[in-house]
Amino acid sequence: MTTTTTNETGFAATAPLSAMTAAQERAARARANKALSALANYHPHIPLADIDAILTRHGFTATAEAVYCGREGRSAEQVGRSTYLSLSWYRMDSGRYEIVAYLS
Repeated sequence: MTTTTTNETGFAATAPLSAMTAAQERAARARANKALSALANYHPHIPLADIDAILTRHGFTATAEAVYCGREGRSAEQVGRSTYLSLSWYRMDSGRYEIVAYLS
């Protein structure tokens, strides 16, 4: 069972990653993936704040400060003991970004 607290975004967060067992991390990853899949696929910008809010709400670390630029790109980043964020983006001719984000 995980401990629920409220983080700075006002969302209920699971126990910090250091306190999670492997089973709890798998369960948190599944819940976070469900939330990531609920994000719309098309955005006027890369929605890092929304992605970070989902990650921290489920006990993972937020994305590292970086420059995500270019018409298309891909990033893989460790956000948990055995959890990685895969993020890819493509800027369409309309100027909107197609975003795919998931945890593995």
